Amino acid sequence: MKKLVLVAALAACAPTTSELRGPVDDLVATRMGAPREKVNVHGLLAKPLDRSAAQKIAIANNARLAAAFDELGIAGGELGAALGLGPVRIEAMLRFSPDEYEVNAVQSVMGLLSAPRRRASAHAEIDAAKARAAAETLKLVARVDIAFTDLLAAEQALDSRREAFAAADASATLRERMYAAGNTTALAQARERAEREQARITLGRAEATVELRRAALDALLGLSGDDTKWTATGSLAAVPDAAPSLDGLEASAVSASLAIEAGRYTRDAAENRAADLRLRTVLPDLGVGVSVHDDEAGTGVGPMIALGIPLFDWKSGERAKANAQIDRAAHELTATAVDLRADARSARTRALAAYQEARHYELIVLPLRQQILDETLKHYNAMDAEVFELLIARRDLVDAEDQALDARRRYWNAMAAVDALNRGVSIMLTDEVSPARATAPQPEEHR
Repeated sequence: MKKLVLVAALAACAPTTSELRGPVDDLVATRMGAPREKVNVHGLLAKPLDRSAAQKIAIANNARLAAAFDELGIAGGELGAALGLGPVRIEAMLRFSPDEYEVNAVQSVMGLLSAPRRRASAHAEIDAAKARAAAETLKLVARVDIAFTDLLAAEQALDSRREAFAAADASATLRERMYAAGNTTALAQARERAEREQARITLGRAEATVELRRAALDALLGLSGDDTKWTATGSLAAVPDAAPSLDGLEASAVSASLAIEAGRYTRDAAENRAADLRLRTVLPDLGVGVSVHDDEAGTGVGPMIALGIPLFDWKSGERAKANAQIDRAAHELTATAVDLRADARSARTRALAAYQEARHYELIVLPLRQQILDETLKHYNAMDAEVFELLIARRDLVDAEDQALDARRRYWNAMAAVDALNRGVSIMLTDEVSPARATAPQPEEHR
């Protein structure tokens, strides 16, 4: 009996935080292809941040991720609660005429009878929580990757917007001087001024975009106050020469999916809870103990059994709820798989489309814009073109570079989503475009 009580007490103990988190950290490290390491957040912030450092800070410092790991502790506590036997029930009775008393001590053993199902359900919930915690970590890594790419692109776009504004300002200033000298029309001057003010607005938007993307990254890194004064290092890489091979993305995303894994564990937990409830429907309670009775005839001691009979309560409502929870878990699992396959197809399409666009800019559009600028410069040197045509050609090249940069940004963000799918998580992307003009104005004829 003592051994049985000891086993029951040990079974009811909740696992420690390290026992719960360790496997999740190992899983994340394996899927990221990087060893586990202790992170010094302030040490990393003291140096310019690269992509890897930003991801490490986010994992160590993001409060929402910490809340996701707290779910592990909640699931572990549920395991301890599920396997407990409950208190020993003491019943006492005293009569004064004639003097007698009775004391009964009863321990419910239903926990032992239902332990296999309850233990299986609790462990399934812990495994589901582990999968969700790992998924949240990998999603955070992907979001930081995308946010860092967005920031680098915004900083590079700001540089090009400054160049575009400088060109527009030079053109407008020159036109104003010509108008003051009587060598151009008021219409031409107004158009150049309008272009300069439009470039000023676009520059202001680019400056705001940098700040907004820094703020978005601050939130992911869990930073505030003086910690937000970090600087980023790096630049947006060019797209590779060959398009990525993504034909097997859908299959690999499904096989690696942590959401599907968590859904399976959730379904298993629901099935075990329903099985436990079916047992408790026919046997609500079973207790064993000892009874002590004392009266005029003397004191008697003997075993005691307490049995619950479901005479008026067959738990029909609870059983219906448990069965509905199984159905819900199964439907959620199916929906997750369908959504994941759609996400994988969308990610493949988005990545390949952005790749083709970026390569077209690199191989076709930018060389043409550069040729136009070079040819315009030749005509200008030959006094066959005016300076405004040269400035417009330069401005058009800057606009095309800005659009090419945005295409590269969208490609690398799409590939971050692809990498996330291969690691077992799916993230949402937005396809916002840069503020660069879609068309360039035609040069004014000098009058």
